[in-house]
Amino acid sequence: MQGLCMAHQYPGFLCVLEGIDGSGKTTLARKLQSLLASTQINSTVTKEPGATELGAQLRNIILEKTAPTCSMAQFLLFAADRAQHFNELIIPQLDAGALIISDRMSDSSLAYQGYFKGLDMQMINTINAWCMHNITPDIIFYLRIQAKDAIERIKKSRAISDKFEEEIIERMQVLVDAFDTIFATRSNVIIIDALQDQDALADQIFKIIMTAYQAKQHPTN
Repeated sequence: MQGLCMAHQYPGFLCVLEGIDGSGKTTLARKLQSLLASTQINSTVTKEPGATELGAQLRNIILEKTAPTCSMAQFLLFAADRAQHFNELIIPQLDAGALIISDRMSDSSLAYQGYFKGLDMQMINTINAWCMHNITPDIIFYLRIQAKDAIERIKKSRAISDKFEEEIIERMQVLVDAFDTIFATRSNVIIIDALQDQDALADQIFKIIMTAYQAKQHPTN
């Protein structure tokens, strides 16, 4: 499902890292930020949810579960974060010609609230497109990992019980299948083996990003 967004006309370049929990997106984002710091490029590494002041408050509501939240309300909290993110950060940075890397974006809502929670996919697409001003990323890197491997990573970074592992393994596979389906026919998606050495993975993706960014900045006639 491609969604309703279209390629943007801003001079900047938007990259998104997507995948299930445990795929290594946040670690990769930090490594890419370090690599970009060694260049002279105007760049921003951001995330969803929580990149703005409003987003941080919404993220706290979602994660801390300070009040009962139905699936529709939860998606709309993510959508509100996304709308503020684009208005306050993404669009101004794209307009300034920046290279932006975001840890998650709209396809996470399709996977988690659409495929996983069962919300209407077309409605999610419509609201996402509205929040994103009909902008779609230049490149999406899908960090693909099997559910069992993701859970092993999560176990190493967080103290989780074997019972919890049993409860989430089946649900994690639903999310893997969801992302596989979402990205099956996308022309702007690069599928990456998330089990690679993380430094090597960061170097690989950094080179792809730099090549694509430079090509956009200096198109051949």
